[in-house]
Amino acid sequence: MTGARSASWLAGLVILAGILAFALVLWLQFARAEQPCSLCVYQRLVDLAVILMVAMGFFWQDGIRRGLWALAALYALAGAALAGWQWHLTQMAMTQVDTCAAVQVFQGTPALGNWGKAFASTLSGHGSCASAGTRTLAGWPVTHWSLAFFLGCAVILLIAQHLLGRARS
Repeated sequence: MTGARSASWLAGLVILAGILAFALVLWLQFARAEQPCSLCVYQRLVDLAVILMVAMGFFWQDGIRRGLWALAALYALAGAALAGWQWHLTQMAMTQVDTCAAVQVFQGTPALGNWGKAFASTLSGHGSCASAGTRTLAGWPVTHWSLAFFLGCAVILLIAQHLLGRARS
């Protein structure tokens, strides 16, 4: 497999992982009634940005693709920083933080009906950052999963960058 093909495969893996991660947090919110906090919502936005930038990279060649994927890796590192901060809040201020500042990225519109309300709620946070960090999934805190996810995406994208660079030379 050539370097460019391997890089594309890795980038596709990041897109798939991002979509699965987003589906998982929606399942946690709607099926298990886990209310996201404001940091959770910002991590969702980072996830969507990473998916979008990596997907856009498939439509360009060479420098623009590498630039988009490098920017996506930086966004993934920002998501890891948010997850780390959330973990810090969980560890240091669990008894002191009841609720975080509410955040609502989009307003639901009556024209879209229940779909509009559901979409708006996916990017709305009203829960406690500290209590959100204490929830576990498969025996591991959600903050740890989020941190591992974003760091993994960043590493994979940096490896893809390296492979693209080798393919050019």
